[in-house]
Amino acid sequence: MTKQRNEELAYEKVKRAIMLKKLNPDQRVTEDWLSQELKMSRTPIRSAFKRLENEGLLTLIPHRGAFVCNPSDKELQDVFHLRVVIERYAAQLAIENMTEDDVVHMEMLLKQELEAYESKDFEAFLQINCLIHSYPAKLSNNKFLLQEIERLNQWSDCYLILKDEFYTIPIEDAKSIPEHNEIVEAFRKRDVDKMCDAIEAHLLSTLDDLSERKSLFS
Repeated sequence: MTKQRNEELAYEKVKRAIMLKKLNPDQRVTEDWLSQELKMSRTPIRSAFKRLENEGLLTLIPHRGAFVCNPSDKELQDVFHLRVVIERYAAQLAIENMTEDDVVHMEMLLKQELEAYESKDFEAFLQINCLIHSYPAKLSNNKFLLQEIERLNQWSDCYLILKDEFYTIPIEDAKSIPEHNEIVEAFRKRDVDKMCDAIEAHLLSTLDDLSERKSLFS
């Protein structure tokens, strides 16, 4: 295998293990383990670890090694509160430019999201979730807004991977499905205020679900 292929394999191996909850927050991931598992040298593994660190899934500590990231409530709040501001703005711009074809596209994404839940395909869900949230920004004709929303979605994805209970939540209890439906329904009606409010409610609901629960007796 080429060095690039080995790096990709190591990256996918660790990321999938985190997504499947085989590696948990704060757990150490060693180069030796991955080297033995994949029968490759440490060089591509180090490159894969750096890539996962850039995505927010690993924390690399000098002289200690790589650890699965465990984001704080403050980090979660900062990302999701910023998303509320810029996604509301994107919705305001999108309403001005939307067409019936755009409504059809958003409805297709909702259908694909439901299928991802039914098949318990977390990777597909993450991709579709990102498309739903970034599509209004695509209609805004503001490439910098789109880039920022996609960047924040990438950070949010790592929090979902680390903290979301996708595999254990029954589809009827999946909040994102009805919440995304409300966003698209407002989009269909060109009701910008309702769409902005639905986006904010959905993001804050997700934030609440991802935040660490505090003991009633603490």
